[in-house]
Amino acid sequence: MRLCLISVSVVAALLTLSASAAPAQPSKTFTLASYRPPADGKADASEAFGKLFADVHAAGGGRVTIPPGMYALAGKAPIKVISNTHVTAEGAVFLLPEKLGDKARVVLFAGEDVTDFSWTGGEFRGRCFDPDKDTNTWEANANTRAILLTTLAKGKTGNLRFRDIKSDGVAGAVISVLGVSEPGSESGVANYATDVTVENCTLLNSGKFMWDYGYLWQITIWPEEHTERERAMAAKYFTTDRVRTGLRGASGDDAIRFDNATEPLPVAKTDGPKDALVFFGDTLPKNIRRGKQYFVVESEKGHIKVAETPGGKAIVFDGGFGPKAKLVHDHFRAFLALYAPLGSGPGKGAFDLVACKDVRVSGCKLSARGDTMHIQKCKNIVFSSNQILGSRMGAFFLAEYCQNATVTGNTIDGTNGSRVMSVEKSCTDVTVTGNTFRNGGRGSWINQPKNFVLSNNVFVNNTTKCERDPKRGRKTFVTGDYETYAELYFTLHQPDGKYGSVVVTGNVFATGPECGAAMTFAPNGTGVIVRDNVMAGQGKVVVDPNCNDIFIRDNIGVK
Repeated sequence: MRLCLISVSVVAALLTLSASAAPAQPSKTFTLASYRPPADGKADASEAFGKLFADVHAAGGGRVTIPPGMYALAGKAPIKVISNTHVTAEGAVFLLPEKLGDKARVVLFAGEDVTDFSWTGGEFRGRCFDPDKDTNTWEANANTRAILLTTLAKGKTGNLRFRDIKSDGVAGAVISVLGVSEPGSESGVANYATDVTVENCTLLNSGKFMWDYGYLWQITIWPEEHTERERAMAAKYFTTDRVRTGLRGASGDDAIRFDNATEPLPVAKTDGPKDALVFFGDTLPKNIRRGKQYFVVESEKGHIKVAETPGGKAIVFDGGFGPKAKLVHDHFRAFLALYAPLGSGPGKGAFDLVACKDVRVSGCKLSARGDTMHIQKCKNIVFSSNQILGSRMGAFFLAEYCQNATVTGNTIDGTNGSRVMSVEKSCTDVTVTGNTFRNGGRGSWINQPKNFVLSNNVFVNNTTKCERDPKRGRKTFVTGDYETYAELYFTLHQPDGKYGSVVVTGNVFATGPECGAAMTFAPNGTGVIVRDNVMAGQGKVVVDPNCNDIFIRDNIGVK
């Protein structure tokens, strides 16, 4: 009898918790139909929506019905949403503008310090830039967000639920919830948004558009490997301010002559991407490789000298430079930072959750022409039973400084994008279990974690960016050849950083033919267990000698 009473008490407590987690249901009701909106998908319906939500605001919230229809929204100003509001939009389609120019910014619905809020149903349609199309009516850096909820430093955002929302082609996050970062701190949170649920949403081709690392650079350096349309696109969007033309240099000389007076190239201080330059555009000396990095070791008004390494011996050229030879300098800007269009806006991923606590994302279908989803500086996270159907950049993205996350039961297809999984910058207490990761471009990146468990997952050929094919593979400025990545790699983001404990157990790694290694571990890992995994294909495990307490055994196929 006592056990029965305890069970009843537990059930009652769980029911109470479940009820409290749902947004409160306000009593006053509103319908958009009362405001006679145009619903033909052509005339702008913004005025009717503005009047509707102004009345909701005056009433302190309410139950809002947006009936089925095609609603064009110009997005000239955000429509304000407030606390104690429950929106139902089943069958409603929200159409963003047909054309958006350079650096266009649109937010459809926005609120500040919103609590007890839910949005169910509706579809947001846009025209996110697609580099595979012959024509685009939105610029690559156009930025559109559907629902944006922000928080003041001393405000409160919480008890939010988004359910059954659809999208296609929104060029920014469809759902954005932003807490408050601590001023002056990369990792700190001053004020969390709390209790955020995203469930059963289908958000396709949505999120901030991204080119991918080196995409425009590669077309520029090897134009003959790409189509006329791709070459025209690179000519329009590549960062030309880093390019120098009119190079002259004869065989047996060690100087490259051009006008270096206006903005002289600096002598390289490091071997990092900011100091790297590459040559392209025409005939080059036999001992200079197109697309491979070199470093300035002498810089004068009329010439530079370059070497294989910073401070190295200047290269004496075997042959001369053709009349159309060029160089591009600073590969942080020309290669790495140009993953996103110049002038692009915020809103990574189909949803963008920053500084949120008690987060659950479940039952969703997601794809994007950039990062597919974005969870950053969040705490107490469950990401379960979702399908990532495609990604141009990162597929699953647990970004910087997240805490206490469980990632389980998901199917993630990277579709030759960038990393199929990123757990970035000192995330702590993360469990990734029972997922399938396939067809990513640059493997899985785990960046200086603390207490990380990777168990019972399946990884299938996630290094497709290493394929020696200009359509699918990506070349690197470091070598001028195709990239090489491991299926799974642990790195540091601080020079003296440390990571651990790490458990990698019970996983299947079916690597592709271009995979550089099954796993690599950067220095300063402590307490690492790699056990009971199956390697099919590349079985190499590389551990830096500066790791401690490493336990690797009982793995099948390890070399």
